[in-house]
Amino acid sequence: MRSWHTITLVACTATLIAQTAVQAQAPQAQLKSTYVRLSNDANAVLVESPAPSPKGRIVAINTHPDHHNSFEYFVGMELAARGYRALQLNYHGSETTMEDFFAPIAAAVKYARSLPGVEKVVFATHSGGGPELTYYQEIAEKGPAACQQPNRLYPCKGDGLTGLPKVDGILLLDINIGAPHRMVSLDPAVDNSNPRKREPSLDLWAPQNGYDPQTNTARYTDDFLKRFLAGQHHRSERLIAHAQARLRATEVGTGPFKDDEPFFIAGMAENSMGARINLADGRLLSRTHAAHLHLKADGTTPVEIVRSTRKPQGMTTDRDTFEETGQQVTVRHYLSFQALRTTADFALTEDSMRGIDWRSSGNSAPGNVENITVPTLVMAATCAIHLVPLETVYDHAAAKDKEFVAVEGANHGFSPCRPEFGDTRKRTFDYVDAWLSKPGRL
Repeated sequence: MRSWHTITLVACTATLIAQTAVQAQAPQAQLKSTYVRLSNDANAVLVESPAPSPKGRIVAINTHPDHHNSFEYFVGMELAARGYRALQLNYHGSETTMEDFFAPIAAAVKYARSLPGVEKVVFATHSGGGPELTYYQEIAEKGPAACQQPNRLYPCKGDGLTGLPKVDGILLLDINIGAPHRMVSLDPAVDNSNPRKREPSLDLWAPQNGYDPQTNTARYTDDFLKRFLAGQHHRSERLIAHAQARLRATEVGTGPFKDDEPFFIAGMAENSMGARINLADGRLLSRTHAAHLHLKADGTTPVEIVRSTRKPQGMTTDRDTFEETGQQVTVRHYLSFQALRTTADFALTEDSMRGIDWRSSGNSAPGNVENITVPTLVMAATCAIHLVPLETVYDHAAAKDKEFVAVEGANHGFSPCRPEFGDTRKRTFDYVDAWLSKPGRL
């Protein structure tokens, strides 16, 4: 997240939406969208059916970091088309630490609860919004002590974090899991001082290590996998140690600035690219370890081991560009958003992620859900890269009412990755509708 130097005109453009009801096109319905100003740096659009619906008693809140424009985000539009009310939240303020999001999210929850006829409020979150909203709900349920534990790389300050309004349920729709998602993209072959000079023994794109540049796929040996993953662990720990040292310098007044300082990481991706070894070697993170409900293209819904439908392909371009693999952030931002503690046995296997201290970061959905007790739905798109990470979230979830569901052939936006998988988005949100409407759940 390079928010301190990538502010765009998106937020400004969004605020030009008229502050009266406007019409937005959504699946199968003409929906009413109403602009809501929550604070000087946060606004939202309330999307709902023009005709009253019994499902309107539930408001689903969605948001996303990176100053994302969420006004027409597909999650809310799909739910509103099915009769729910959706509050699409945008935040345009500082994103130095994870706690910066809490005040606007709290304002959105309070606003949603103030609407006539509203009985329940849920988070319906996708992609990068998942860690953000799970972190909020964890602190809303457990208080600031939950983010001040000794193993936290960046403990929260606690100011204003007592008594945050809670939601009544949480839907995690192919979220990325936060700092762990960033950490597994860290390239161990790169040195910050000379990013274009690569260490050959750790280079996942080198043919001698098992990569085929003709197909952009790989079949790495066990020896290389062990060496590469150990390299990721060691490089991550070095970056953490350096950032912590710079933070101490800032706090005692010997740093270049009194509040924070720039921090650069070469060879790390924020999105779904970068040095993710599972992109090229399709065996890694390719199936669940347990059986789960599987929404298949043929209409069946077996409970089975779920396998990825993503075709392996490594990062083909922009491997050594600042834009795609350079993270220009600050020390505080790195420690709050991107740093994650791993152990010497860190490993990615066919069906697991091991050797990770999930509670070392607030930007860690598997760690956050350990303190979330409201009904929890986790849905994974099998043609995206989050299948095994999301099963990990499900495994860690404390909720008694929790469910993991996979959508065959859906990509990260729940559209079909290939035509044979049919209308994956409809299958997804029809299931979400049924889950939300189950008697006694909400």
